[in-house]
Amino acid sequence: MSDRSRMLAGGDAFRALTSPAVLLDSDYVIRAANPAYLRVTERSEDQLVSVNLFEAFPDNPEVNGQPVLAACFERVLRTRRPDHLGVQRYDVLDQGEPPVYLPRHWMAVGSPVHDGDDVVGILLRVDDVTGLRPAALRALEAQRDAAAPSAGGEDATGDEVVASLLIAARDLEAMAEEIDQLREALTSRATIDQAKGILMAQRGCSADEAFQSLRKMSNDANVRLAEVAGAVIYRVQGGGIPQRS
Repeated sequence: MSDRSRMLAGGDAFRALTSPAVLLDSDYVIRAANPAYLRVTERSEDQLVSVNLFEAFPDNPEVNGQPVLAACFERVLRTRRPDHLGVQRYDVLDQGEPPVYLPRHWMAVGSPVHDGDDVVGILLRVDDVTGLRPAALRALEAQRDAAAPSAGGEDATGDEVVASLLIAARDLEAMAEEIDQLREALTSRATIDQAKGILMAQRGCSADEAFQSLRKMSNDANVRLAEVAGAVIYRVQGGGIPQRS
């Protein structure tokens, strides 16, 4: 095996990377894929090694992500420096019957593999961020587009920038989940208060007694308190009257 082939074969450090990664030669042929990459793409080494990346993962014509990724590779080879693509949609073809494209968004970084003064290949690292909310993905895409004029790997702190963006997107995701939980809690509280008012008017009971009645219905039916309250409101709106408990 030549020195160049050995450099693109991947060693222990490459296989231990937590981010999915592949080693490509200058023709974009896959020479090695780490376990994380095999897991996230649901492919085996036999399916990927010695295959051109764009043949192994054909482009979804409705997305047209290949030119963007190919341009990233060209910049890496030309500038001999890392290129931080940011978030990019590149769908993965599910090889079932019939085959369908599965939507995927990635945070991608291409880095040159050096052999002395020569660049012999590209290390491509990707993080699957498909699970982020659409708002977070749009924010990352907007940042990528805003940074496009300075693309080309000129920023020496690009790794930190990409990592910070990924953390910010995940923070945005967590914040959105908290907002959803708060919104649900406020809606549930309003529903419970309305149901309490209905029971107080119907039964001439106190607020505490109405709440305890709702709790008993919830425990007896083994459903959430807010759902019981919603059922009380629905039955009244429909002309029904909840049974006393």
